[in-house]
Amino acid sequence: MKRIFYILPVLLMALMSCEDKLDINTNPVQPVTTSANLMLPGIQGNMAYHIYSHARFSSYHSMYLTSRYGTRAIEDRWDYNQITRLGAWRWHYFDVGSNAIGLIDRAELENSANYMGVAKIMLGFSYLTATSSFGEMPVKEAYTGDFSPLYDTQEYVYEEVARLLDEGIADIERSGAEARTMNAASDLIYQGDLGKWVAFANGLKARMYLHTASFNNGYDNVLNHVNLALNNWRDPIYNYSSNPQRDWERNMWGPAKASPQWNFADVVNMLDNTVPTTFFMNYLIVNEPNIKRDPRVYKLMTPGKNNVYQGAVVSRGLEGKVMDDFPNLYNGYWTSDNSPLPYMLKEELLFIKAEAAFHKGDKGTAFEAYREGITTNMQRLNVPQDSLNNYMASPKVKKTAAELQISDIMTQKYIALYLQPEAWVDMRRYQYQATAYPGIEYPSNVLPEFAGRWIQRLPYDPQTEYIYNPQEVARLGATARDWVTKPMWVFENSSL
Repeated sequence: MKRIFYILPVLLMALMSCEDKLDINTNPVQPVTTSANLMLPGIQGNMAYHIYSHARFSSYHSMYLTSRYGTRAIEDRWDYNQITRLGAWRWHYFDVGSNAIGLIDRAELENSANYMGVAKIMLGFSYLTATSSFGEMPVKEAYTGDFSPLYDTQEYVYEEVARLLDEGIADIERSGAEARTMNAASDLIYQGDLGKWVAFANGLKARMYLHTASFNNGYDNVLNHVNLALNNWRDPIYNYSSNPQRDWERNMWGPAKASPQWNFADVVNMLDNTVPTTFFMNYLIVNEPNIKRDPRVYKLMTPGKNNVYQGAVVSRGLEGKVMDDFPNLYNGYWTSDNSPLPYMLKEELLFIKAEAAFHKGDKGTAFEAYREGITTNMQRLNVPQDSLNNYMASPKVKKTAAELQISDIMTQKYIALYLQPEAWVDMRRYQYQATAYPGIEYPSNVLPEFAGRWIQRLPYDPQTEYIYNPQEVARLGATARDWVTKPMWVFENSSL
């Protein structure tokens, strides 16, 4: 985990000191550093790829998707033992993290507390995303130039995320007229609206505190940050080109299967060889006289040639059917080449509020947030109003606070977070229990050696950690074949 930004400047200075009169070591068209406003857009784009790189795997592990084969090593069998790389690890440390560190340093030199604050929020967001898949990670010794840094506990990673988010908010709030301008050209998410960045930071804190609320009595803290976020919320969404021509302009979930030259081969989507699961599709069945299916199904995926909306049992393949018997997963709201990619959505905040209030015993607040979360998601997907009304009137939606169960909240959140990695976090928080996810079944085709244990994490990137940091990998036990089934701190301590 080198501090990449600083390597080339040091080399250049060393070379130039040999002969002050020579200028052959300076390339005017490839500057070593640049201004804060030119650095931020790249970090924001890299963060979108980073989120996707986790979702590429978690969407199978949270059982939205299953491969057509039933024997795919990672997707069907949770067998990561033979992989040669895992790009999701590197998207954090190299593509987002090192650039965010560079932006923090540059913004400090420029006296631009606005950019410094946003960079810290992005770095905290990236750490939270990564630790939710990997668990223990280097923090204290990351970006120090040490190729084999010590791994910190996940609990410490969470403390670092909280520090970064708090400092990011404080930097934004102290930013003044001396700071470099932040506008739509330099901020692709909020176009320089710093109040929205503060709201997003509070939303991230609500997400993070929910992870630990069950074992540290933290539901009041969760609700406090949800409300702070909702007071000035606008969805942080990375928008790809409406008419993409090059791979880096395309959403990686799209049918073009974008693979920019800097991409890692392991994160190219395989939706053309994937179908939805019966587990997910059963949540989308209504079977009422005036509404057969949840209307969101028509927005999330497109009909196959046989115009059938059905799923396959997780890890069992097509079982005699053909791909035309299943819906096409491409060209849905989130899976077109020009689809937006969300950092976080308002409906997630509403379901966080519903869950936290439910566990506090405040069913009235939970019920209102639950219904608003459903409506918000329907409206986002442009569901027609009559279809929305029919769904809200159906038995799929509880009508009174007294009827509300935790499974109502979690299954609706699951639908709303389709293809987002946070859905896998939720499933592990509840330890894959049917009380939260009715109908869940242990996949039949996973490695027998797991002996009924559920997948809990991704392995570290073999091309960096297992080569350059073998002693830390060994210390954690991450060389074990069943490492992916070892619960990480946040899930092991969950009392849900």
